[in-house]
Amino acid sequence: MADVVSFRFTEDEIAHIQKVAGEKKVDKTTAARELIEYGWNYYILTQYRLGKLSLEKTAKELHIPMTDLLDLLAELGIQSPIQYEDYLEGLKNI
Repeated sequence: MADVVSFRFTEDEIAHIQKVAGEKKVDKTTAARELIEYGWNYYILTQYRLGKLSLEKTAKELHIPMTDLLDLLAELGIQSPIQYEDYLEGLKNI
């Protein structure tokens, strides 16, 4: 069961929610949930791009298979933060 959480939004945030709700023809609660999910996805992808998350952890946090993550990263132009030298060093440790 979902928890009930109360937020106080700024006028700009309310406007964003209303715009998404109108464009997608959904209620404001659904629009707010979608925007929160988009924000979470952006945060996780940024953490990956900065090298703070592995591919496996990124896929897990986004709730998608690794193959879908690789397609998404390519689509967004996000390159792996691991350099070739780091990859070779990792192979030595296997």
